[in-house]
Amino acid sequence: MSRELHLLTFGNTRSAGPWRHPEVDNSTAGVRRRLIEHAQTAQAGAFDAVFFADGLNYGPPATWAYKTTEDFEPLTTTAALSAVTERIGLVVTGSATLAHPYHLARQLLSLDHLSGGRAGWNLVTSFAQAAADNFSARGVVDHDERYRIAEEAIDVVTKLWDGWGEETIVEDRAAGVFNDVSSIRVADHHGRYFDVKGPIGAARSAQGRPVIFQAGSSETGRTFAARHAEVIFTSHGNRARAQDFYRQVHAQARALGRAHPPVITPSLRFIVGSTTEEAARAEREAYRYFSPEYQAGWLLEVDVDVVGADLDGPVPESAFPSSTQTHQTALAGYRFLATDGNPTVREFLYRTVNGWGASIVGTPEQVADEIEEWFTTGAADGFVLGDSGLPGQLALFVEQVVPVLRKRGLFRHEYTGRTLRDHLGLPVPERPAR
Repeated sequence: MSRELHLLTFGNTRSAGPWRHPEVDNSTAGVRRRLIEHAQTAQAGAFDAVFFADGLNYGPPATWAYKTTEDFEPLTTTAALSAVTERIGLVVTGSATLAHPYHLARQLLSLDHLSGGRAGWNLVTSFAQAAADNFSARGVVDHDERYRIAEEAIDVVTKLWDGWGEETIVEDRAAGVFNDVSSIRVADHHGRYFDVKGPIGAARSAQGRPVIFQAGSSETGRTFAARHAEVIFTSHGNRARAQDFYRQVHAQARALGRAHPPVITPSLRFIVGSTTEEAARAEREAYRYFSPEYQAGWLLEVDVDVVGADLDGPVPESAFPSSTQTHQTALAGYRFLATDGNPTVREFLYRTVNGWGASIVGTPEQVADEIEEWFTTGAADGFVLGDSGLPGQLALFVEQVVPVLRKRGLFRHEYTGRTLRDHLGLPVPERPAR
């Protein structure tokens, strides 16, 4: 089978700037309608999944004045979306260091069953102090320690998911026996960080297990992703660095004996217009409504501090610490954005709207050219698309860019399977032998 492009889209509706646009309804009902419309639009384009990033806090206090409040919790949000969609995957972020693995396993498998095998888990290792403060934690755990916790958490979660096999449910109505108890696997896990007896009491997933997403890009995180991730969500500001990352992950995955390397999907922020002038006009509109004050406050979570700096002056070197235990890759990515072309603080902050990832503004053909270039040169297997927050941008992508990608033989014309694994071309994991 020839290699196929994968397209996902961020599902989050919380924004810091585009909410000011006169056509955006910021009411709770408006946010709900926008979530449903967004997921259904992506499904109409045969996207692989809607991807919900998440942080277990409202962010640094410096952001509070500038951001909307309706940031629905991703598991309940995707459960609701599963009832109004039929094929598109639903990927939720869950913290392996702050959430308990028993809860994660049960909630994610419930979502998987409710959606008919469309769930994915974006496994993160929470780094924000504000998040730790919400979970009775004594400060943020050191970077490498977070990954040691995650190693054990994913072990527990997969043990719980594998509790029931295809043969476990016998449903013997005459005898009154529903389960063959001899085939139930009890996790009975006793480790350094967790003690979990199990089981969770749920049939095996229609896709074997929910799909594991992971976003590790540091040396430790990349090793973890090469070992465990089925899809890697990452960010790279340019194609050359993305190619290096792609090669490194594939080499590590092969060295670990994996027959199927992870699918790699960087973030890509797009603005599309029917003409270059229309696209440029849309970008000027996005720039008009973006909030530099919010972006400056949000960057405090990754130890980048430009709060109070002259927005039209250069980015001060003092904004960046020499090292960090929060998010090492983010620090390097933002430092690059702050020095590439010597932007002003305002311009730098606009660049960070998509984290430290790539952006493209242009016509449908220009946007498709950029996607094809990354895909065919070994920089990505696809993208998690983030639009500008302007109304109608995802619909324009589906209506104008997707047909170009299809004409070039890069993207599917329709879904050929029903589960998220089907869309991503991933094998169904076998239930391990006892």
